[in-house]
Amino acid sequence: MEGVPKEILRAAYERKPIYLLKIPLLYGIWAGLAWVLYATQHHRFAIPIGIAISFAIANLVRGLGAAGHDAVHGNLSKSKTISYLLALLCWSPSGFPVTLYANYHLHHHKITNTYPDVDNVVITDYTKSPALAKALLFCIYTFAYPIYFLNQMLRFYLPRLPLALRLRAHAETIGIFALVGLAAWKMPLQVFIFFFGLPFVFGAILASVTSMIEHFEMPASDDDAFSSRTYGTKSHLLNFFWNNVTYHNEHHKYPGIPFYNLRSFHEAAYPYYDERVKAACHPTVLGPIFMLWGRIVKLDVAAMEERYRELDKQAERERMLAVQGIQPGAA
Repeated sequence: MEGVPKEILRAAYERKPIYLLKIPLLYGIWAGLAWVLYATQHHRFAIPIGIAISFAIANLVRGLGAAGHDAVHGNLSKSKTISYLLALLCWSPSGFPVTLYANYHLHHHKITNTYPDVDNVVITDYTKSPALAKALLFCIYTFAYPIYFLNQMLRFYLPRLPLALRLRAHAETIGIFALVGLAAWKMPLQVFIFFFGLPFVFGAILASVTSMIEHFEMPASDDDAFSSRTYGTKSHLLNFFWNNVTYHNEHHKYPGIPFYNLRSFHEAAYPYYDERVKAACHPTVLGPIFMLWGRIVKLDVAAMEERYRELDKQAERERMLAVQGIQPGAA
């Protein structure tokens, strides 16, 4: 990707504030879907309608999360205050404090695919049994990634926060679940389940399988062009709602590109990618999911254990956790 012409990169980094209107648009669609839930709660097809709406809401939350992720990177505004408020607004529907997420995610960019990287699930740290390791990894990368992720955040990243930011993260968490509690109190139970409960389950599945696509079995590399996969490049409707989060290879190589420019950058720069990068780009979402599930079934657990046998894991984790994360707005 080093051969991408500078004029293509300049165009990719151009800020276009008009695209921030997608944030109220996605919230507006969510509100409209909530109205449909109220209007159909006594309909004979209320349950299938509710399930369909829940899946749609999960995708909206993923899109809002992508915008919040961009705000964490400083890609939506030059103002740190506005960036924080946008990140808070967009990331909160995921149910996770954005201050803690930001500390983890900006650090993840600096240590991608190394042993301590959260997105590098070293399953042999939990079990040496090949059958159990494969089953556990399959669960993590199908529906349980948020559980694994929360465990990692509480163990390693919450203690990493300075006291002031730790308190802010706790305040964000209290605020998020106060709103969830208010919704549970005010909404009919059926509406609340389809408005928040089931979308959370669908969201866990989306987070799990996309985390697998992005980094599972990708190598640690000094060149971020080789650290992740891009997927769903032909899934234009999905990328509209997900705010181009699938262009993950491009994001890791050039984290300062705003979400709304990632697709156009990919299309303009693709002829300049080397073959190894092109091989990590997939036109669909389901294709790499099934491919990687297949790799989990064939996982060589002994080889994974051997890979880290000589590593002083505790020392390596302490060393990497001391590394400062990527700075917001970095190219």
